[in-house]
Amino acid sequence: MDRIDPATMVASDPDVVGCELGEGAALLNLRSNIYYSLNEVGAFVWDEMAQQPVAFARLVDRVCDTYDAPAERVEEDLARLVCRMDAAGLVRCTRR
Repeated sequence: MDRIDPATMVASDPDVVGCELGEGAALLNLRSNIYYSLNEVGAFVWDEMAQQPVAFARLVDRVCDTYDAPAERVEEDLARLVCRMDAAGLVRCTRR
């Protein structure tokens, strides 16, 4: 499992644009010209971090509150998503 410190700040990369697509979202990395798709939960997470940098722990809390999901499962799934998005250049993670 990918691990992220709860205090890590996560923000959308300024070279990525997103739009709603059905119940999810489509993202375009303007540097690589690669499109990505997100499901409903991924789109929710993207919206949270696109507005301003947010602590990973806060993202976990928001997803748990919004989707009534167990924190341990959300933390694992969200860490995996954020790490993949970071590797693809879609987000920037700032470790504190």
